[in-house]
Amino acid sequence: MATPTANNISHSAMDGEDPYHARLRAHPVFYASIGVLHTLLTAGVVFGWASLLPILRQEGIDLSPSDFARIFTHGAIGNYLSSLPFGLVLDRFGPKSCGMAASLLLAVGLALCSFATQSTTCLDLGFALVGFSGPAVQLPTLHLARLFPGQAREGGTGGAALLMSAQAGAFDGGTIVFALFSAASTFFGMTTTLFFRLYLLVPLFTFLTAVLVWPHTILPDPAPPSAARRQRTNSYLGAASPYLSPGKLSLEPAPSVLKDAPLSQVLSSPPFYCLALWVAVHILKLNFVVASINDQLNYAMKPAMAEMLIGIFGAILPFGFVVLPGVAYLLSRSTITCFQVANVVGVLYGSVLAFLPGQAWYQIFIVFTSVATSRQLVYSTVFHQTGELFGFRNYGVLLGLTNVVVSAVSLVQGPLVEWAESAGNYLGPNVVLLGLTLPLFALVYGTIPRDPQANGNIKPKLFSLPTEVTPLTALKGRPRSHSDAAPVVAP
Repeated sequence: MATPTANNISHSAMDGEDPYHARLRAHPVFYASIGVLHTLLTAGVVFGWASLLPILRQEGIDLSPSDFARIFTHGAIGNYLSSLPFGLVLDRFGPKSCGMAASLLLAVGLALCSFATQSTTCLDLGFALVGFSGPAVQLPTLHLARLFPGQAREGGTGGAALLMSAQAGAFDGGTIVFALFSAASTFFGMTTTLFFRLYLLVPLFTFLTAVLVWPHTILPDPAPPSAARRQRTNSYLGAASPYLSPGKLSLEPAPSVLKDAPLSQVLSSPPFYCLALWVAVHILKLNFVVASINDQLNYAMKPAMAEMLIGIFGAILPFGFVVLPGVAYLLSRSTITCFQVANVVGVLYGSVLAFLPGQAWYQIFIVFTSVATSRQLVYSTVFHQTGELFGFRNYGVLLGLTNVVVSAVSLVQGPLVEWAESAGNYLGPNVVLLGLTLPLFALVYGTIPRDPQANGNIKPKLFSLPTEVTPLTALKGRPRSHSDAAPVVAP
């Protein structure tokens, strides 16, 4: 793989391209892997709360379940809200500035968390900052999907879909950080103070990467196929061709009518709000489980069994990435299927939590595994679909606005926990959350943009004649695709 030389970089600069782009394109897998590592170490760390909570209690932090749930909620809401302001930074000032600012904020948050045993205010504010800055470290890495062009079956790009799934897997896998800290605390006596101070090495790493590697501007979209070529091909083949096998009528996906459209146009369209609401309901359900699973198990089971299951949950949660290949395959073939699979998983674990909370094996094999894998499904879908439906022109702002909707819906989490605490069980909240999942099966179809100029009554013809007179020699053979057929110009 060729390394960019000074001449190449100078040539890129002369062409008006960010000189860092040539370096990224020369080693796309390496730099995409660095981006995924950033995400793993920062973006989703706060969602490993279930592993951190027992350590905080053991170190003498005496708060009620609702107080601990509030601290987690602040970190989670900060996690979602950060995408909007940092999305504006990304869109206006570029990946380099965004990564540097986010790394500095992460360092401040970790430093505050190191004083958790001395001040619950420091813990609350620090955890909120860790949640707020984590996704901002991830944002400068998402445009690296444009290093991997290639058509997929239903509107995705093969390499891009895989990278976005890897990003979502890393986001989800970040929960392993507190799980590893829990193991270190158990076997080596590591304290929260020591852990958070050692973890300051991570924002140092991400800051140096932003300074030395990330570009000043977002990578441009790969050039689409020549419009002239498509026009010539269509003039030969017509709306459809008898020389194509029946399964090959739709050879490349129709581009989204909202892709790289003005922000005002996207925000006035139903697909954006349907996608945001779908994500918001799933995230509410998942975060409710993470915040309350310790107390749910304590209510439903004996203390020894509950403690064992809490440890198993913390160990399973980071490994949702094992479904990454399947998610990438679904996203590249049929995004609607990916939406619906996430909905089915939500119904499964919601049903167990509501009606079978005391069944340990159901908790392990349905709830724990479903929560881990469902997070992968949901985050992969939102990262991928935001880029595919709306492009990267306003990606940061759109992701931020999506997370504002998520944050607004997540405010329901606190009252749900208080309701459960006052009732002495979690039946009511779990039934409500299960009920919220059912409309999502229909909502996902609203995420598909409709071309206002398209006539829904026109159906593709299975057989049609060429629209121009062509020489007989052009009809020899049976081309399998539009690209295989040589364009013929009428005399």
